Amino acid sequence: MATICGDVGEWVAGLRAEDLPASVRERAELQALSIAAGRAAGAEAAAPIAAVAPDGPAGEIYRSAAASIAHDWDDYLFMGHTGHSAVPAAAAFAADPERALVAQVAANEVAGRLGAALFLGPHNGQFWASIHCASASVAAAVGLGLDAGRAAHALAIALYQPPFGMWPGFMGPRSKLLTAAEPAAAGARAAQLAAAGMTGALDVVEHPRGVLANLSFAPRPAMLGALGSVWLTDTLAFKRLPGCAYLQSAAEAACAAGVAAEEVESVEIESGWLTCEMEELGRGAELTPIRVNFSATLSVAVALLAGGLTPAELDPARLARNEAEVRALAARVRLRHDPGLTARTVRGTLAAGAAPDLGPRELLRLRRRLGDANMDEANPGPALARALVADGELRRLLGRSLRRRAAGRRGDGGIAALDTATVRMTFPSRLRIRLHDGSELVLEGSEPGSCGSPLAEQRAVVEERLRVAGPEAPAH
Repeated sequence: MATICGDVGEWVAGLRAEDLPASVRERAELQALSIAAGRAAGAEAAAPIAAVAPDGPAGEIYRSAAASIAHDWDDYLFMGHTGHSAVPAAAAFAADPERALVAQVAANEVAGRLGAALFLGPHNGQFWASIHCASASVAAAVGLGLDAGRAAHALAIALYQPPFGMWPGFMGPRSKLLTAAEPAAAGARAAQLAAAGMTGALDVVEHPRGVLANLSFAPRPAMLGALGSVWLTDTLAFKRLPGCAYLQSAAEAACAAGVAAEEVESVEIESGWLTCEMEELGRGAELTPIRVNFSATLSVAVALLAGGLTPAELDPARLARNEAEVRALAARVRLRHDPGLTARTVRGTLAAGAAPDLGPRELLRLRRRLGDANMDEANPGPALARALVADGELRRLLGRSLRRRAAGRRGDGGIAALDTATVRMTFPSRLRIRLHDGSELVLEGSEPGSCGSPLAEQRAVVEERLRVAGPEAPAH
């Protein structure tokens, strides 16, 4: 009987460099450089973690993942921040660069699909720790040259004990640096165990008491297929600035404002729903680099004070020296939800065929489970739903999805329906900066290097990151 782990094992064991589309290859190469820049910038922050890393390849992966995630200065794809595990696991186990590239892409594809299948659940975004178990096990399996059966068992072993992180440890303290490190090391060991003959439950993903049932409130197994025909690596987005994807456009606008902080009377950030919810979840008393990474108001304040935003501005000692100024300016920054900007985010995925394949019964169950998990903030509520339906283009896209469902075309909600060329994962913002002289600046935030951007633009973003990261980053 076919299983998800079995299907994955067959695909990754048969994947070859010549199977990779040119754009997938180039974006994967950029991803490796992007992670290298993040790792170089985050090495000092991750030093205590690196000091206790295990020996061998798992230790290499552990140290890399902790450092690359330190400043939230990473890349991500549809759906997940897979680079923290895919890149170092591929490098640790592959014998040559071509094999490493294949291993990295395979890890991206499997882990991104798992993130999509778990999208409606207790974890999300960079907090999808469990996908790194899958990512590292797949990359290691390809690097070790495991056959289809051993590769399938590597994934099954890796997902036997997936991590379940707790939100308080993610949104502020340095424990956040372990988000990818622990599961990536476990995934790598799973591949080594499989190579030595250990077996796992090949139905661990789809079993009624398996991964989908326990890590998602509305499982979407249809997101786990189409390997080799839909390339999620082509949806990679690269951040120019450190910080959560949801605040990139606001911070970019602050960097482009060209005004001195002392000229600023107040700032209003108009943003989408995800940015506002991130802000609420990330609130805390202490001013830490990670707290800034999850706060649009703090990131905008830091950027206006410094005239830019790089990992250097997030140095703990520098934040401590400037804490009074940062807090005083952040107190004059207000974040406001703009439903039109939320609609733009939703349109970016719906237009590409990524509509959730959920009916009324599943939606009711989803709302109930969100409440049971104390995640009421993740339930948009009727006001936002009405605002989104008022958007003509979004209404058309939703109507198309509903008509397909009514016609019995349930498969249209799966990964096979995704058009990676048209996916846009955008999180727009608008800044209104009022100056003491009574004038006002209105800036639309940009998102250079984002999903769907031209390769040349993404390459420029990654090259800038390498320069900013300094001499510890590799030459490009």
